[in-house]
Amino acid sequence: MVGRLRNRLHPDAGRLLRLALGTAWIAGRVGTEARGRDARPRYGRFFERHHRLTRTIALAALAWGAVYLTWRVGWTGAGASPVTFAMLLVTELYGIWALGTLTWFSWRRTPVTRPPIVSHPPVDVYVCTYDEPEEVVLATLAGCRALRYPHTTYLLDDGRRENMRALAELTGARYLTRPDNSHAKAGNINAALPRTDGELVFVLDADHVPMPDALDALVGYFEDPQVALVQSPHDFSNQDSVQHYAVGRHEQSLFYHVICPGKDRHGAAFWCGSAAVIRRDALLGIGGVATETIAEDFHTTIRLQRHGWTSRYHDEVLVQGLAPHDLDGYLLQRDRWSRGNLAVFTLRESPLRARELRPLQRLSYFVSLASYLAPPMRLLLLLTLALVLWSGWLPMRVDWLALATLWAPALVLNLAAGSALARGYMRIAETTHYELMTMGIYARALRCAIVPAKTAFKVTPKEGIDLGGTHALARLKIACFLAFALTAGIVMRVLDLWGVGPLPDLPPIADVLIPLLAVIELRRVLRTLVLVAGRRQRRLIYRFEGDAPAVCLTPGGSVSARLLDANAAGLGLLATAPVDAGVRMPVRLDLEDSEGCVRDVHVVAEVRSCRPAAEGFVLGTRIVELEPAARVALMEWCYVVCSHHEVRGRRPGEPVPARPAGEPARVPQPAAIIEPVVATGAAVA
Repeated sequence: MVGRLRNRLHPDAGRLLRLALGTAWIAGRVGTEARGRDARPRYGRFFERHHRLTRTIALAALAWGAVYLTWRVGWTGAGASPVTFAMLLVTELYGIWALGTLTWFSWRRTPVTRPPIVSHPPVDVYVCTYDEPEEVVLATLAGCRALRYPHTTYLLDDGRRENMRALAELTGARYLTRPDNSHAKAGNINAALPRTDGELVFVLDADHVPMPDALDALVGYFEDPQVALVQSPHDFSNQDSVQHYAVGRHEQSLFYHVICPGKDRHGAAFWCGSAAVIRRDALLGIGGVATETIAEDFHTTIRLQRHGWTSRYHDEVLVQGLAPHDLDGYLLQRDRWSRGNLAVFTLRESPLRARELRPLQRLSYFVSLASYLAPPMRLLLLLTLALVLWSGWLPMRVDWLALATLWAPALVLNLAAGSALARGYMRIAETTHYELMTMGIYARALRCAIVPAKTAFKVTPKEGIDLGGTHALARLKIACFLAFALTAGIVMRVLDLWGVGPLPDLPPIADVLIPLLAVIELRRVLRTLVLVAGRRQRRLIYRFEGDAPAVCLTPGGSVSARLLDANAAGLGLLATAPVDAGVRMPVRLDLEDSEGCVRDVHVVAEVRSCRPAAEGFVLGTRIVELEPAARVALMEWCYVVCSHHEVRGRRPGEPVPARPAGEPARVPQPAAIIEPVVATGAAVA
């Protein structure tokens, strides 16, 4: 429906609609950033460089927020509705709490270094799978095979599939399974622990492909005998996912590049399910991975720390996973996370009860769990506004002077401080967008803090298509209801200004301010609905952009070409001559591997489309024949070589390029990072 309307709009009308709703912050941004560059807006990089200014703005916002809240509680309640007064005050209190905790986490930024590896402990790599597609698992195994640090890879298959056994043999991994699926992923890991013998375990989800130097960056932390766990960021190779803002920046970027470094300073870094190295003895010492909740990672971390172990966080992207492709997968994953993590409140590992933890650790973990309140607070704010709009129940009684001198500065400072502290990893519009998408599932999940839900672990889908439209809107029923309530209320209030509206009268100030605030919030809700409904993603598997020589053997002779993009299903080629659609042709690709060596990869592809381009003809092809060894080489080129180039701006075997003074690296590669540290402690910049 939305797509048909969009197609009928005049181009200028479409641009005006995007401008009015503010959808340009996502539309058209994906794929525009240069490889290896910072994907943040300029102001984010500015505040990254000016720490004192950022702290000053944050402290000013907190101080003025305290003044404002004192005034709100003491002087605005007379004559106001107790219901809407309390509703609004709750959201305001949470807002100042959220700003205070963000200030605490992001107060200090420290350089990231790779600790030297002296003892070289043996490492087992666990790739956990259940029902993921074959190509997804193969890509991860290809990445594990390219790891430079000595290791043994184990494919832990809870699906007991013969094709997974074949993939393990093809890539040099060892295949492990078990007779049942009790406790899902946690039980899968626990079943493997006594059957392997590495001192350290590198845990990967089936869709998380490691970079060749991943273990080199993390193993050095375990020279400290108290360290049980080292977590690294989650980043995602499918840059067109529902949670991406732009290439290299997504909904979790703020968490992994601002919040997690702060938690590391407090000794409260926690296992995020994948891309982490864990000490085997530590896990066995606590009875294995925790199985009481479906958030085994968070729960297990607190249990480890209660037994005297420590955890660390390494802020460097070392693994590329697959983000939820569509809205259904995104909401399924967030629902599982929220229910599982909030259920920790009912256990001995609750930060409110775990007295073995240090006070800063307990506070840090409590803040992590309290962050699930943000979307419900957005819902409460919108319900408050709609209630005031329709009923006339004012949440406070004030005059213009008080609004201008107390409320407006508090609002502006809060927004400015939040933007500065986030350092461009998340914009205000982006925050609102994802709060609106998740406010329903997070509000339902809050009960799990008291009564845990008894539901099965569901794996997030790794492939699929996203058609948007009414199906997507049906998943956001609360947002649709709020859009209707605000729209109708605004119309009624406008009629009221003309003297014909049926709603209760408002004081002169509120008669203008309340509809104006409703228009602002309605614009935000409509923006989310338009983005969700208008999203179209029909390709099952994300294509990796790259460049490699190719030769097409067509019926008319050989045609030289360049490989533009590829995945397990097809190739995009730039050929020097046209090729008819429907032709099946052998294609020889010269693909670089993770060591910088070039391999001949032979593919039989069917041409699906051919269109002229400035430098030749662009061929869209479907792979119809591919030998197993060539398949692994193609996966390594896509998921290891191209991903490494996307994240760091260079191929795996290339030296680190010199960067002009003052130019920051892009998001997944922090500007202060130090490249591999050898056993002597000498760093290669």
